Amino acid sequence: MILGMDLGSNTLRVALMNEKLDLLKEYEYIIGAAKNLSKSKKISKEAISLLKNALYDLKNQEIDMKNVNAVATAAFRKAINTKEIFDEIYSEFNIKFKTIDAKEEARLSVLGMKHGLSKLGLYANNLAYCDLGGASCEVSFKNFSKSFDFGIISFYERSLKYISKKYNDFNLNTKTRDKKFKLYGLIKDDRLRAMAILAFKESANAKSFLKKYKCKTVILNSGVPTAIVALKQGLEYSEYQSSLINGKELYAGDFLHFAIKLYNMSEEKAALLLGKKRKNYIVAGCFLLYALFEKQKLIVIDEGIREGLCIDFYNKHK
Repeated sequence: MILGMDLGSNTLRVALMNEKLDLLKEYEYIIGAAKNLSKSKKISKEAISLLKNALYDLKNQEIDMKNVNAVATAAFRKAINTKEIFDEIYSEFNIKFKTIDAKEEARLSVLGMKHGLSKLGLYANNLAYCDLGGASCEVSFKNFSKSFDFGIISFYERSLKYISKKYNDFNLNTKTRDKKFKLYGLIKDDRLRAMAILAFKESANAKSFLKKYKCKTVILNSGVPTAIVALKQGLEYSEYQSSLINGKELYAGDFLHFAIKLYNMSEEKAALLLGKKRKNYIVAGCFLLYALFEKQKLIVIDEGIREGLCIDFYNKHK
């Protein structure tokens, strides 16, 4: 058996798989590594503590960590204290985290998503893959991938600096005019509207990349689309199961609908549905995905880097 650990900019996701690529156990912990990273350039003490607590929890559940493939992504590529943190983790848990580049991150994420699709018997030729994380967004198509410098945490923190009047004079082109004007009618809160409109600017390059390859179907993983699928099914955070998420379809309009609904929801109810301290980041991510997609078919798969790590290990050791 192999344990795949994906230490992302917002979560630690762990998968235990056997040589038949059956998922035996899965875990997810909110870490928030990218929080305030753009300002401090460091992973916070709070995030380090949450990471260690998560690893202690796994250890207390007697999870065998002898065969572990552990990687870290965008936030840890950017932080200046990554080596110090990983030295501590190795000393305390004997787990050696490796920081991977954006290209490898995309490859492993797509490997996991393709595995999820194959289990459902879903195949298509003209697919794109999108993994929106806490500090970056990877978009892939066939053998091409590109990483974009926005994620749900980094975008949310940048959006706090703006108010809507700064964007009243946006040059609206024919492709985004209707969607942006729609925001003015639906969103009365100035700060929320500013965030929504800023999302178009943040995601513009990624949208152009998708348009270039004329992808009609996009496979989505990561926390925002999986959370929205769960919300559409009326699931609470404690009831979440990947088997109820995989293969479900979303529309671009779903992200706008739930962004507004979640923003107006109490913190207590949002925590019940999404998990603690996720509300603002999910709202920000919803606006990014609403801006990014138009009429593509969107299929959600809750498999990604952690599964990709296990699959990659077994592929190399056959």
